Amino acid sequence: MQPPKTIVLIHGHGVDSSIWDELYPQLSADYQVIKPDFSTLTNHGTVEAYTEHVYSLLQSAQVEKAVFIGHSMGGYIALAFAERHPNAVSGLVLFHSTVFADDDERKAKRQAAMEQIEQEGSASFIGETIPKMVAETTKAQHPNLVESLQEIGSRIPPDALVTGIRAIAARPDRSHVVRDATFPVLIIAGKNDAIIPFDKSKEMATILNDKGTFEVLEGAGHLGMIEQPERSLEILQAFLVQL
Repeated sequence: MQPPKTIVLIHGHGVDSSIWDELYPQLSADYQVIKPDFSTLTNHGTVEAYTEHVYSLLQSAQVEKAVFIGHSMGGYIALAFAERHPNAVSGLVLFHSTVFADDDERKAKRQAAMEQIEQEGSASFIGETIPKMVAETTKAQHPNLVESLQEIGSRIPPDALVTGIRAIAARPDRSHVVRDATFPVLIIAGKNDAIIPFDKSKEMATILNDKGTFEVLEGAGHLGMIEQPERSLEILQAFLVQL
């Protein structure tokens, strides 16, 4: 009997691996799922360092090939993994993420955020950032969601938040990874994503090759796996079954 395919779920910045909790039971029924939590790490100053951490996890689990599903910063890690270890990738999903590097304005905002956290702690950063991740329609339907996410964010050490921001700001453009991919690529965008603007996601869709798919979560913000878990699962399963 063939072993199940392996999926690696990589969470984004300011949250932890619990963002996958709605999808995990269904995915783990059909696949081997590796769900690392990088939220407390303070020793990874680059996206590439997180990538090599993922690679070491796969080696420890004796996994030669996997599908990488990366949310936001997790997508940056997955892209770097695909660039450095393409033979270990059977599929790539960018979930509310982007192949593009930060522009100067975005880098300046990240620098300001790092300074704010170092001087004041993380409360203001988490208090301002988490509400932007959730679409207004979702907030109306689930009024306690932002508060519960902020509680998770408040447990992330300030040093770990700064480490993540520094890595995000320094990442290069990785358009070529998607454009030249020899494995299937799926981009999932939130129509109302305030972190990764939908226009940027549409621009990214134009560089996909014939192995690429672009899907939109209507009405979702930056956390579609929580905001619209059933639709997110449907999109992911349709992608995974083809691999």
